Amino acid sequence: MTEAYDPDAMVVAALVSRTEALVVASMLRAGGIYVDVGAEAHAGVQINSLVLGGHRLWIPASQHTAASELILEVLGEDEWGFSKGLQKAVLRLAGFWALAYGFIGWIGWMYSDLPIPFALLSPLSALTTPVNPQGRGDYYLVAARD
Repeated sequence: MTEAYDPDAMVVAALVSRTEALVVASMLRAGGIYVDVGAEAHAGVQINSLVLGGHRLWIPASQHTAASELILEVLGEDEWGFSKGLQKAVLRLAGFWALAYGFIGWIGWMYSDLPIPFALLSPLSALTTPVNPQGRGDYYLVAARD
């Protein structure tokens, strides 16, 4: 984290996933580039970092060219892919919670005076389960030299 505001700092990437932001920041640090991850602590259980514009990787302007070259060398241009395994895991988790909420709603309807619409809509509570979002981040790199 920066001790004071650096007027020459610039954003090299704005990433959706906290995990991806920390991995890229670690890669840049290993390459000798100072990096500050914005909104690093804003992704515990709830995904509030998306409201803040994602996780921004701030670097000194003097290291922008080196950071761009390192990112292009390691990550490439078409390296990112949507994780089908993670998608299946999230769908299994949401399905489990939908069944659990539905069962609780059914019990509430059968054994109490819970109105049927509430019992039928209770599985929708599974949609509030926080998950790590996936999406291609935005990289602001120096144009390639010809």
